[in-house]
Amino acid sequence: MKLKEKLVVANTGEDTLTFIDRSNMRIDEVFYLSEIANKNVKSISSSPSIGPWDMIYDGCKFLYCTNAYDNSVFKINLDKGKIVDKLYVGSFPTSIKSIENYIFIANTDSNSISVISEKEFYLIENIPVGGKPIDIEIDKVKKKIYIANSDGYSINIIDLKGVKNEIIRVKNNPIKMIIEGDFMYILYSVNNNILSNSNISIMNLKDYREEEIIQLKGIFTNMLKLNNREIAFVTNIDKGYIYRVDIEKRNLLSKTKLVGMPNRIEWDGDNTVFITDISEDIIYLFDIEKNIIIDGIRVGKEPGGILII
Repeated sequence: MKLKEKLVVANTGEDTLTFIDRSNMRIDEVFYLSEIANKNVKSISSSPSIGPWDMIYDGCKFLYCTNAYDNSVFKINLDKGKIVDKLYVGSFPTSIKSIENYIFIANTDSNSISVISEKEFYLIENIPVGGKPIDIEIDKVKKKIYIANSDGYSINIIDLKGVKNEIIRVKNNPIKMIIEGDFMYILYSVNNNILSNSNISIMNLKDYREEEIIQLKGIFTNMLKLNNREIAFVTNIDKGYIYRVDIEKRNLLSKTKLVGMPNRIEWDGDNTVFITDISEDIIYLFDIEKNIIIDGIRVGKEPGGILII
């Protein structure tokens, strides 16, 4: 496979990865993970489904994919189109990030973070964190890892320099974090047992003080901030909107109605934002300048994670 200019979508509901050629936005190839896993790796799991969830790419030829239903991580050689190794981690692995030859994985149902040696691909340890870790953000300058505990009103901070694991308490349940300089933007779920709403706050990473930026009505699952810009996008899964927010002026600029349930979101670094829709099995292309959806590509069932190569 030629890896230049690819968009990869993890289809959680059918155990496939869809590869899209970004030069013409057409589907280039589909990896059927169950089939290639059965041929190339041994399995001790009794799970009937794999559930590919999130992915990272090493910049060379290997893709790493967390499998939420199989409690595992695949190491996939994209040159050969095969799974070359598999590791079992914690229960329901979701977010995956890497730094300096280490891979970190949030195990949502076992309240832990798995640490993997990327080069040798073996499990080093599982680190306990707060309730339902769902997102990992890494400060590569200060060598700190932040874990959003979606059911723990807390954020764990792992200092790689001092191998220190501490926890800070927050007012709501964090579900997505974005670091920019000395600040972290946090998307929170706000549930008062009557209404499920959300808000975005900004935290000063020097003293962990935070200030609310904007309140949002509904259930929001993901957030994207354009680098060094005031604009952020958040996906509203219950009403089917993508919101465009001015972080600096702290107001809602626009909201665009989609067909189903928008979930994960990524930016190509230029003028396009990609959004997966888990109920319609589509990935949308959103034009930032025109502020409209310009296309939709039918992918696999329940598309989730997005990876831009």
